[in-house]
Amino acid sequence: MLRSLLLSSVVSALASLALAQDQVTVFKNARILPGGQVPIENGVLVIAGGKVMGIGSADLAIPDGATVVDCAGKTITPGLVDASFRASNSNDFNENGDEVTPHLRVLDSLDPDDRSFARARASGVTTVHVMPGTRSVIGGLGCVVKTFAKSPQAMVLKEDASLRIVMGAEPSAGNRAIRGGSVDSIYYRRPTTRMGVVWEVRKAFFDAKESMQMTAGVPPTPPNPGMQVLTRVLKGQLTAVTTARSEQDLRTALRLATEFGYKTILEEAQDAHMVLDELAAAKTTVLLGAPSATTIAGSASQDGADPRSATVRLLADRGIPFVITTGSNLASLDLVREAMFAARNGLSAVRALDAVTIEPAKLLGLDQRIGSLAPGKDADFVVWSTDPLDPAALAESVHIDGISVLASR
Repeated sequence: MLRSLLLSSVVSALASLALAQDQVTVFKNARILPGGQVPIENGVLVIAGGKVMGIGSADLAIPDGATVVDCAGKTITPGLVDASFRASNSNDFNENGDEVTPHLRVLDSLDPDDRSFARARASGVTTVHVMPGTRSVIGGLGCVVKTFAKSPQAMVLKEDASLRIVMGAEPSAGNRAIRGGSVDSIYYRRPTTRMGVVWEVRKAFFDAKESMQMTAGVPPTPPNPGMQVLTRVLKGQLTAVTTARSEQDLRTALRLATEFGYKTILEEAQDAHMVLDELAAAKTTVLLGAPSATTIAGSASQDGADPRSATVRLLADRGIPFVITTGSNLASLDLVREAMFAARNGLSAVRALDAVTIEPAKLLGLDQRIGSLAPGKDADFVVWSTDPLDPAALAESVHIDGISVLASR
């Protein structure tokens, strides 16, 4: 009996969601910031079937029978996109049995009921890029998911979105002998130094290149899953994201990419202000971690990095592509607040908002669906109480695929 009631309740909830998606809803009188386009004052946004039907000024035609929501005094933006998102159960994202595990998928550890998704939705984030943890040298494959959907399968936008590589101290942290001393047993993980971390990356790609050369024109041998992933990176079929914070690690990440001929995106990059020439020459994109971390007391940087609040402006002035993320810093604020800090540190308000909407959507190869408001795109948007970069702004309603999700768990 109880099982029957529960099943009936679930079916009823899904039916309500489907009905909400099918209804035509019009949000009018709002200031609309579409993402990558000029603002629309007294704008109109028409939603139906989980998609944007129309967007324009006050004279845009409103379909007969539509539900009309008056948003006077409010601001509407696309749903925010966090290109480096830290889930609550991140300890489950570090496989410590090996230092190099390119074939592992973070999607296999992702909990659709993770409370971090609910927190992200409450702050206007509708899509996130989740990667394996930072304790392995090559941790595995990242994925892109929405922070809510009618089913766990529907949350997934991109299964294999990136390969995470980590420079710096994290992959060697905790690998030393207990109570100090030398590592003299096979039961301790390697590497134990920054040199060892870099060698693990170099060896992995060296082996992958050698494998490609050996198998050219030769009948395929039994597949090596990890080698197949690294080969996809070398062929430009998969994006490598290298976590690097300090100047020396940023330079090493660029050097390795040049040495083996693959493209990499740099994540965190707290010392990016020190390597502007190299970043510009490499034409690489930066996933800038938590701009607020440069001003919040107690948010010490890692790996000896020396972050600057002006980094976002310097990157923009040099034409170096970047997006703003919450990253792996435990002191990071909500994504919209990180964009606010970037704007306060010299970045234009338009560029700051684009850095958490359309630009990460482009970077993830999903800008045809998310990141901006345009006819035919997913109805992922946020109604803010005021300008989203105002410190008092609240996400009054958040919609994913046309469904109001603030109360969804």
